[in-house]
Amino acid sequence: MQKWIHQPSNSLLMLGDFNANYYVFPYEVDPDIEIVIKGQFPYARYMSFTLSGQLDNVIVTAPDRMLIPDPGSTNPFLPGANWNADNRNYTIRIRPTAPPQNSEHFVPEAGNNTFYAGTLKDGTPNKFGLIGFRIYVPSIGYDKTGGVGLPKITYCAAKKDCKNTSISVTVNKITQPENPLNPANVFMKETSFQRCRDVVGQNCDLIWSRIGIIATRILQPDLNTVYTISDQIKRTADKLLFIRWKAPTFPDTYHNIGILGNENMRYWSMSFITRVGLLGLYTLSDFQTVIDKKGYVNLVISFGASRPPCVTTRNGFTWIDASKLPLVPLNLFYRNNQVSQGFPYTAKNVPEGQIVPPEVMGEYYPCGKYVTPLYFNSCCYNCNDKCPC
Repeated sequence: MQKWIHQPSNSLLMLGDFNANYYVFPYEVDPDIEIVIKGQFPYARYMSFTLSGQLDNVIVTAPDRMLIPDPGSTNPFLPGANWNADNRNYTIRIRPTAPPQNSEHFVPEAGNNTFYAGTLKDGTPNKFGLIGFRIYVPSIGYDKTGGVGLPKITYCAAKKDCKNTSISVTVNKITQPENPLNPANVFMKETSFQRCRDVVGQNCDLIWSRIGIIATRILQPDLNTVYTISDQIKRTADKLLFIRWKAPTFPDTYHNIGILGNENMRYWSMSFITRVGLLGLYTLSDFQTVIDKKGYVNLVISFGASRPPCVTTRNGFTWIDASKLPLVPLNLFYRNNQVSQGFPYTAKNVPEGQIVPPEVMGEYYPCGKYVTPLYFNSCCYNCNDKCPC
């Protein structure tokens, strides 16, 4: 039995998400060998397999929803499916050949979801590469594998049936504290800051771009995720970075509520990263964010400035003290994963390496402005007992 190699979220050259778990397995294309992966769909927000070839060329990504389960099993990542299904097995095969004519490099089939590793996307012969496995946001009460353990990897003789290794149905539960910032506790009172809302639509200090082609190759990205990166953050102790944007809707799988299918996307997060070593440093995920009654995120980031009294969870703000992060150049890294076909407000159609115009994302554009702490006093409009106007 082969083993996965764990890649911590703060590994070099990853820009990892701290609410995700990453694993890789190196392979060599051998015409006599087929790799078989058997696993169970996890209790988690998202999972995917990515096949990369030589020179770190990403060939194809298969997200959870594309995997056809084994006969008699359920894929819980399909809209309306039974999230708590007992039988949730899947099988993947990595074949050492080119895909059939007019076929993709991944072909889903019940009990036989197949990756073709013999060529790169452009048809160039492939000799070796990596199989990447991602699990995002395990549901509350489950371990980092989503309660099902890691998939089993075996080698088999090509063109022959492989022994059907049984998959354990043991669910690994752990005790987790309730996250105080989650969709169940969404802010249900209109923010006390009328003028703060007006930051949306104004000129923004932060500039966002799609990640470039070179970074795309290095990072081994999930091809179902849109990645945008900000320009370098100004770390000044006398100002706050205030970012406001409309929050894309997402499923509440963290609380073991299944996917409905009407969500804007499967997952989004905002990470602090540095170009020094392409390191991820900290992640704020959708389920950890305060969302106000209007559906907006009001993120206030400090690099030493004091927290204004009105900037509270109750008033609809998410506060991050970033003064303890390493003293290196910082950027923000925004992930939009598995965007719904009917949701146009992402940067997915902006070319790699190009600046994202705010009008492309509309109200969903994370508009960032540098303000003094007094800004939040001056934009207060509801002056009652807790609002120091």
